[in-house]
Amino acid sequence: MLGNNNNNVDDPVVVRRAVGPPPLALRFAAVLVVPLLLYALVATGQRALDNYRLNRLTEALHAEVLGLRTENIQLQQDIERARTDTAIETIAREQLGLIKPGDRPVVLVSAASSQPAASPTPAPPPAPAPSAWRQWWDFLFS
Repeated sequence: MLGNNNNNVDDPVVVRRAVGPPPLALRFAAVLVVPLLLYALVATGQRALDNYRLNRLTEALHAEVLGLRTENIQLQQDIERARTDTAIETIAREQLGLIKPGDRPVVLVSAASSQPAASPTPAPPPAPAPSAWRQWWDFLFS
């Protein structure tokens, strides 16, 4: 019975449908889903780009804060040094020109400053104003 091709009742029945366009519901779902997927892709890319920019800005701000903290520490050390008696005396002598009581001030005069300063040349007197008739002539015919 090997060559027998008779249909038995126990064999499953295969129903074939005609090949054609997809059903309307499937086309409608594709029209809705594809734009939503594209929007989600673009929005995700935009968020990733924004996140990258914010991370770079954060790193730059952290570096700036670190630099400012270092500068702040340096300035605090400068303040502490400036509060010592020797620093106050140095500032008073060099920047303010003050002396200690009992010290004798020494003023050095250089040879260049002992010569009298050259007087500035006076500016030439302004030209006299033209007469009234000349002003009218220039106004009307110039």
